[in-house]
Amino acid sequence: GRSQLPGMVEDAMKGDIDLEPFVTHTMSLDEINDAFDLMHEGKSIRTVIRY
Repeated sequence: GRSQLPGMVEDAMKGDIDLEPFVTHTMSLDEINDAFDLMHEGKSIRTVIRY
């Protein structure tokens, strides 16, 4: 739950948790509307926006 989040963030910062498998898309800021469409359609887990 939420009480576990700080520990999980700390583990990710130490490299103990690999977050790469959760990133399904990497898109530019110009593609932000497409990223929202993917999210609303349930076609993405996490999208990284490059700006």
